[in-house]
Amino acid sequence: MKWLDDFKSALVNEDLNKIEYLINNYPNKMDIEEMQCAAALLENAAAIYKRKQKELDVEFQKVKKARKYSF
Repeated sequence: MKWLDDFKSALVNEDLNKIEYLINNYPNKMDIEEMQCAAALLENAAAIYKRKQKELDVEFQKVKKARKYSF
């Protein structure tokens, strides 16, 4: 299924915009195997989002510290 292939590609590339687009535009009909695969991929996507959120938080804290010392 093209949607699953596109989702896998977006995960490998960590393309958050494409992941979000695909989540919002998933196909209406999937067989059981496709649904199981999609569920596993969604778990991976959630893990990527959590990791990216932590990375952004670290960068935000660095910026806050830098601003504190620049004044």
